[in-house]
Amino acid sequence: MKRAIMVILAGALLFAAGCSASTPKSVDTGAVAEKLISSIRFADQMSKLDSKTALKLYGLDESTVSKSDIYESTGATAEEVAVFEAKDEASAGKVEEAAQSRIEDQRAGFTDYQPQEMAKLKSPVLVKNGKYVILCVSDDNAGAQKIIDGFLK
Repeated sequence: MKRAIMVILAGALLFAAGCSASTPKSVDTGAVAEKLISSIRFADQMSKLDSKTALKLYGLDESTVSKSDIYESTGATAEEVAVFEAKDEASAGKVEEAAQSRIEDQRAGFTDYQPQEMAKLKSPVLVKNGKYVILCVSDDNAGAQKIIDGFLK
């Protein structure tokens, strides 16, 4: 009898462990972007880009990205918010690389044009979690990270 109970308990534990393997949380890219835009203080006016323009800006296409919400400054600052939902985790790696390339391009562009913007570009918030990639270039990295964490956890 003890053996039967132990087998049942072991099976229940294995079942529970299998169920607890969490699937990545579903994230509304628009809600994340809007929360960042409304909660973080940006020095410049932020404008939402249409999906086609946004993907082109990052060198991406619909084969890797399911959904994106990108806000860009007028060009006077390096401020930017980009939230991507990739097709899958492998594609998210490509999106993260594209975001890193975008940061490098911005650094190259702002070095001589607006050197004071380099502080924002030195360590922007760039997060990859599952199939989601989020970039926020602002003066408030701690605030941006807190908002992003709130959506991803």
